[in-house]
Amino acid sequence: MHSTTRHPALLLQLLLPALVVFHGAELGTSSVPPPPGNRKNVLFFAIDDLRPDLGTYGVKEVKSPNIDQLAAKSMQFNSAYCQVAVCSPSRTSLLTGRRPDTTRVWSISPQEYWRQTVNATTIPQYFKNNGYISIGMGKVFHPGKPNGDDDSLYSWSPEGLPYYHSPVEGKYGPGNKTRVWWEFEGFEDNQLPDGQIADNALNVLQELKKNKTDHGETRPFFLAVGFHKPHTPFYAPKKYFDMYPDASEISLPENPDPPSMLPYVAWSTWKSLDGWHDVHSYFKDKQDCFTNYTLAYTKQCRMPEDKTRELRRAYYAAMTYTDAQVGKVMSKLSELGYADDTIVVLWGDHGWQLGEHGEWAKFTNFEDATRVPFILHVPGITDNGMQTDALVELIDIYPTLTDLAELPPPELCPAHSHNITVCVEGVSVAPLLKDPQQTWKKAAFSQYPRPNSGLTILPNHTFPKGPGEAVMGYTVRTHQWRYTEWVRFNHTNAIPNWTEVWGRELYDHSTPSTNYNDENVNKAYERGVEGVIVQLKETLVAGWRDALPPHIKPDPGRSTA
Repeated sequence: MHSTTRHPALLLQLLLPALVVFHGAELGTSSVPPPPGNRKNVLFFAIDDLRPDLGTYGVKEVKSPNIDQLAAKSMQFNSAYCQVAVCSPSRTSLLTGRRPDTTRVWSISPQEYWRQTVNATTIPQYFKNNGYISIGMGKVFHPGKPNGDDDSLYSWSPEGLPYYHSPVEGKYGPGNKTRVWWEFEGFEDNQLPDGQIADNALNVLQELKKNKTDHGETRPFFLAVGFHKPHTPFYAPKKYFDMYPDASEISLPENPDPPSMLPYVAWSTWKSLDGWHDVHSYFKDKQDCFTNYTLAYTKQCRMPEDKTRELRRAYYAAMTYTDAQVGKVMSKLSELGYADDTIVVLWGDHGWQLGEHGEWAKFTNFEDATRVPFILHVPGITDNGMQTDALVELIDIYPTLTDLAELPPPELCPAHSHNITVCVEGVSVAPLLKDPQQTWKKAAFSQYPRPNSGLTILPNHTFPKGPGEAVMGYTVRTHQWRYTEWVRFNHTNAIPNWTEVWGRELYDHSTPSTNYNDENVNKAYERGVEGVIVQLKETLVAGWRDALPPHIKPDPGRSTA
């Protein structure tokens, strides 16, 4: 439970005095002047565990009318990837603009707070430092010690405080793992955390408008709204479940089997399901399914079909619930007259496996764990809707927003950037708004550590004692291929040993589907692919700098991978 647990109905009373005093008689006391010119506002939607199962991405089984409507007037990135398929590292990477081996955040751990490693300025902090009112709520940073208790001291404007968390988050949130999902009969949206977060966003927008009207406020805002669902446990008011057919009619994954020739080190034991009694009751006599490599892949360790259908339906209902909250905030934005001068970005921090490959949750380097929705609305530019298949990454959001807001551009980070306060390891995707088909990055990069969330005993390999990042699975995604090498990793200095390989994966995406049905055969051990592997390994080892768009020219003296 977080220390700031005020009800949205009270937030208006708490927020209003701070805003009015600061923006009224005390406006001149601001240490940061408004940015020059007519800067656009930024509305920053962060959605937890949202995979691209949306109507706008071609998935018709899911009901997402509000996000679809946003996408219809936005740039939709069809090939966007996270840097690590788990919450805290992914958000840390996105919000700091630095990749996981720079932040040294690879898992959810109180020992992996990135400010202890890198002196980075976050996205909301950068906007605040450049004259914006920066306000956050819900799950933006990963809450708690892994991210400095939401980084409130640095990232958010004092007049935006208190940082808002739903007061019922602990009751209905991750802390309650008695069941996988709930269908809340008779509940209104704002009796659950995300509905309360949406209501808070509406109140904040109203107060921002009031201060602009009554007190002549000239500063633009950066408003970050973080929704929890569809993160587990999957729950929503019953009306969202009622939008879907009975679980018996929900489709099963087309590829329920692990890829052939999958190395054991690549397998996730989906430990996040621990404690959910109605799932683990199926496995009470099969605990070896989570530890024994000879059993982990087998059908006897697979979730039963009826439970698979239930979980998929519940995930979809939770998505639709969150979609409704996005719609409420977007409607208020328009109602208050902000629609024409507000950049809107919506992203999921990673994907989520719903029984594909026999996997659940995230914790892998598969396509369905690393591919994410990324939607960007820029008034006057994307209004008619745009799409691109260019390879982009969540780490590109930082330089993109600063570019579109016409703020001083952060430089590209050198090889050793731990003492540099403002730099990024991604690139602005704004040029794609002018030409979505232009030559772009030749690869996107993701990674995941082991034995974290994986099998701890493997044939022919022994994990050393110590942190859970003894082995790192590095993935390079090109337009045709996903190639992963699982290599010995030095946790202390974040350096991989490319000569000690624990496993390889190679998947052919030359005929992509919308159903995560592209990674069923690991071709890494087939004959005839040796040349492909050599080329992809060269790209992997060379790293992200060597894969940048052709118009980006890193200083060769400062850009060693």
